[in-house]
Amino acid sequence: MDHDDKQTSEVSLVSTRTMEVAFGLLIVALGLLVVWDSNRIGSGWDGGPQAGYFPFWIGAILAFSGAVNTIAAFLPGNKASGDASFVSVQRFKSVMCVYIPTLIYVVLMEYLGLYVSAALYIAGFMMLNGKYPVVKTLPYALGVPIFLFVMFEIWFLIALPKGPIEAMLGF
Repeated sequence: MDHDDKQTSEVSLVSTRTMEVAFGLLIVALGLLVVWDSNRIGSGWDGGPQAGYFPFWIGAILAFSGAVNTIAAFLPGNKASGDASFVSVQRFKSVMCVYIPTLIYVVLMEYLGLYVSAALYIAGFMMLNGKYPVVKTLPYALGVPIFLFVMFEIWFLIALPKGPIEAMLGF
């Protein structure tokens, strides 16, 4: 099975046209928000440009560009659009296997500090995504955060977010 056969056998999660329309509408909304806020602070010309004059025109251009891209997604000659797959279910799952642990790492950093969260992130990522055994995982999961702690906290004297374990150890 070559690469093309594999891609055609994957189930599409969302089409390219759907993503083009969604992104175009997002750009229109962003542009309209800029236009609205520029009008709020003054977007006219009163002996010179008011504070919102240039942002108003940038927002208007953004909104117009988003509208053009949204309409272009429906034109029959647009070969990039159509029912072509933007992302398959399998590839989306692959992305989520990286995104979700990273999101958990960022949330845990608030409560456990950078170093403990990094140790958990490295261990979890290696064992779950890499299928490494604990024996091969532990040296990296412990060694990298310890090295970073020594480098930043002791050598460079740069304080990074710490949690309750570092507080118990007196740092």
